[in-house]
Amino acid sequence: IELAENNLIGEIVPELGMLPFLQIIDLSSNCIFGTIPSSIGQLSYLTNMDLKDNGLSGNIPMELFNLTNLVKLDLSYNVNYDGNCTRFDGTEKEIPTSNGLEGMILDSNIGRLEYLQDIDVTDNYFSGSISPEIGKLKQLGRMVVDNNVFKSTVPDEITQLINLKELWLSMNYFTGGIPENIGALKSLESFSMWGNEDLTGHIPDSLYDLTMLEDLHLFRNSFSGSISTQIGRLTKLKTLTLAENKFTGTLPTELGLCQDLEFLRIEMTDIEGSAPKEVCDLAEKNLFSDDRDKEYFKADCLEDNVTMVAFFVCDCCSSCCDHVTNQCKILD
Repeated sequence: IELAENNLIGEIVPELGMLPFLQIIDLSSNCIFGTIPSSIGQLSYLTNMDLKDNGLSGNIPMELFNLTNLVKLDLSYNVNYDGNCTRFDGTEKEIPTSNGLEGMILDSNIGRLEYLQDIDVTDNYFSGSISPEIGKLKQLGRMVVDNNVFKSTVPDEITQLINLKELWLSMNYFTGGIPENIGALKSLESFSMWGNEDLTGHIPDSLYDLTMLEDLHLFRNSFSGSISTQIGRLTKLKTLTLAENKFTGTLPTELGLCQDLEFLRIEMTDIEGSAPKEVCDLAEKNLFSDDRDKEYFKADCLEDNVTMVAFFVCDCCSSCCDHVTNQCKILD
């Protein structure tokens, strides 16, 4: 069943479970509301379930974990705050509002889905913790759980997922720190933990072993410590956001070895000193191209009203903030 983007309006009926040989369900980007019926667990041959971008709500049925042949599970973007749905003719149909799907999608039962390669539950109301059983999903290449209410540490077992290329854990309530053995994820290209304000500790040295990494988002947490000179090993890095943390020290000159860097944010930290010449030299490359976001290099380089001195000296920043007031402005 592949009916994505068809302006379908209605609920998923329990009778769907009467199609035992069904392999694909794609109802994404429609106006599906209500709950996921428990009969979904009868579809033992199902490999792909895509219900993203609808208005589903309620608890995830435990029977979903009977789908042990699942390769892809996408339940993302099921928040519908305004209760409106647009038909083909452009008119709107009112449907129930939704705060998203709920339940403990990543509890110990997740380990039963051993063939899973892609899971995305972004923008819902899933809670609980990431179970150590996550380490059983050896084929997992993409895990995105942004904007939910998970409250736990990130288990060390997540570093056993050696095929992961994308790991996004942002905008939740995770605690603790980055797993010390994160460097075991040698295939990782995109890693995001931003917006978990209770995440603390330093950046583990092993993170600099992630030489395939292109995007690293750690902003708006409570990380501390200095940025290692080993940052220069991440030569494929395009985006680095460290803002709104407790980082100290200076910006390493080795960052200039990241020749593909396009976006750099270090504002609202305690990183001091000045922008290294090696970073400013990237002006001739991607970091400062004219078609970039005007905040492509942002730091605390605005003179504050107390000392009348900038906390961070930067001749090549595109946007500067006051280290005291956190007020920022884009430079001409």
